[in-house]
Amino acid sequence: MVSEKEEPSHGKVFELLSRAENGAEVTVRDDQQEFPALLDASRICRRRGGRFRLIDSGRFGLSELEWLAEAGADIYTSDEARTDRLELNLLAMACRRGKSAAVFFQRGAIEENAEGGAPSLSFLLDIGRSGIDLHLTNREVKRDFKQLAELAHACVRSGACFVYYHCGSLSSELLEPARSGGWIHLSSKSLIPEEDAALLAEVARYASAAGAGLVLHIEQGLEIRLLRDLFHSGAFLIFKIPPGERGSLLRRLEDEVGRRRPGFRAYYLYLDFLP
Repeated sequence: MVSEKEEPSHGKVFELLSRAENGAEVTVRDDQQEFPALLDASRICRRRGGRFRLIDSGRFGLSELEWLAEAGADIYTSDEARTDRLELNLLAMACRRGKSAAVFFQRGAIEENAEGGAPSLSFLLDIGRSGIDLHLTNREVKRDFKQLAELAHACVRSGACFVYYHCGSLSSELLEPARSGGWIHLSSKSLIPEEDAALLAEVARYASAAGAGLVLHIEQGLEIRLLRDLFHSGAFLIFKIPPGERGSLLRRLEDEVGRRRPGFRAYYLYLDFLP
């Protein structure tokens, strides 16, 4: 993801269109290219069987985003870029027409009752019910697990995805959003393996049974038996450690795990990234 604004150039336009023509997965922020180039690229990408993902920083108006969504662009926005309820509901409708995805990342706190357009629980429930995928993390803001369960339920009922990135120690309260159909991401670094194994497997089973899943990011060595038990409980394992030696139990598990990956709506832009 590009963090600084870049001026569009003919060379970059050509590169963007070439990637789209190859049917690649293309991710671009709205201030990296002009609207016509983005629209052309999204159409080409759709025609070639790729995915075009636009990161919305608020540069474009609703009508431009609707054009892009109807052309097949997946729109990734957030509470830092767009908080108008009506706009987001109309964007969800445009994405349905274009068979693309509308994704909203709530980075700030959720207020029970907010005024002046600030995101509230009712606001998020409404856009979740409209079919927009919701993503949240507790990295900087503490989250209420009952609220997370409500949001997961609203998303599931509309056919949207709810994704929660959990930082910190494992909690039995994670069962609530998992039971309601939420995708749960967490890192192995936050686990105490001998204490958390049973609860972790339970979260995985609940999420899997509800049509979602637990995504465990393996950032440190764990026992093969624990990893295999989690995998058979329905968890998705993302290895961020050096691969096991050829022929080893770890390598065989990695090969097996690699054949079962979560769909692109189960994570925000990059599968191996924990926001």
